[in-house]
Amino acid sequence: MSLSLMQKVNSFALRAFRDTADKDYIHARMAYRADLFPQFHWSALHALEKYAKCISILTRVPRPKNDVKHEVQRSLDLIADKVDIILSEQTKKFINRLECFGARFRYLEVSWFINDYELAMLDRAVWELRRYCNDAIYIYSDNIFVSVDYKKQEKIKLIDAPTKENTLVLGGFIEEVLGNRNSRARPDLVWCNLYYSASNRKSVLMKRNFMGENSPFWLHPEIIDEVSKYTFVSKEIRNAYKKG
Repeated sequence: MSLSLMQKVNSFALRAFRDTADKDYIHARMAYRADLFPQFHWSALHALEKYAKCISILTRVPRPKNDVKHEVQRSLDLIADKVDIILSEQTKKFINRLECFGARFRYLEVSWFINDYELAMLDRAVWELRRYCNDAIYIYSDNIFVSVDYKKQEKIKLIDAPTKENTLVLGGFIEEVLGNRNSRARPDLVWCNLYYSASNRKSVLMKRNFMGENSPFWLHPEIIDEVSKYTFVSKEIRNAYKKG
């Protein structure tokens, strides 16, 4: 039996966005474990963006015509008309930090710091959002999204505690890694992970990190015009340091 257009589009969303986001998420955990915090922030943002975009494709939300800076929150705002995704205040603040500060600037244009249990925040954010990257909880007519299957949604709606029913997604890359004890990605996925692990953990012990790095522009703002001759420096950055 040949696949329908609906199945092909959903397969694209799951493979190109959810499974790729799973890999970005594990990559972010690897970076955090190695104290590579800018890389942690960047991969964390990529993962959450792709989970949100996966849901937008599964629920057939049209792509915005204009590019936007805040990709995660913008996608979530558009999705809100189709599905009620409940996010904790911690997750909302973490997404905002990534978009507005932690991962927005890739080339040390601004100084950065980390002083909290941000890995735990990422784990929680992924858990809250990724559960909706599952076409089994949606109802379609041909290739048209109709509604959420509310009976199935009720199993994942609560965000008080993780269970197999409200965490694991059939066919996901994370589930594949968890099921393969020989996977080289598995140790970094399950390390101090309260949500994605083979054990029934109630808590994890995690070291609090504090690290930061000043931007060369913050130290020497007079170099901005000269540096701009050789690499792109946004107008926003140039104006910010000149005003400061």
